[in-house]
Amino acid sequence: MPKCRNCHREITNFDKDICPYCGTPNPIEDGYKTQDMTQFVDPITSDYKLYKSKSKKTMGLLMVFLGAFGVPYFYVGKMKNGIISLLITLILVGGGGSILFLLVPGLHNVLAYLMPLAVMMIVFALFSLRIFHSDSLKDGNGEFLR
Repeated sequence: MPKCRNCHREITNFDKDICPYCGTPNPIEDGYKTQDMTQFVDPITSDYKLYKSKSKKTMGLLMVFLGAFGVPYFYVGKMKNGIISLLITLILVGGGGSILFLLVPGLHNVLAYLMPLAVMMIVFALFSLRIFHSDSLKDGNGEFLR
């Protein structure tokens, strides 16, 4: 992109009459040429790999079955959301299960912990409906899910 000869900010070729920042008339120098990208990139010898976007269907199914453990967020590259999801599940299942284990007389077994886990899995199964019906979900790289 050309730069204004007065304020040295980048401007477009359409601003050749007056600089939109400082108001200098004819801000682009007379001998300015755009650079050709083929000088810098060799498409034949370079090892370019295209980015393959993640699948919305796969993320939805992961959300149904493994959403409580943060797996769908790890799948699309949103590590922070995956860790938060996993920690929330551990806290709610561990805390809720412990409360049920200690306070409910008939639940002094593993069932006290499986009940909060089942509730969390139902909640994430409902979250998967949002994934299946949304068209604007993006992965961690900012690409839309296909």
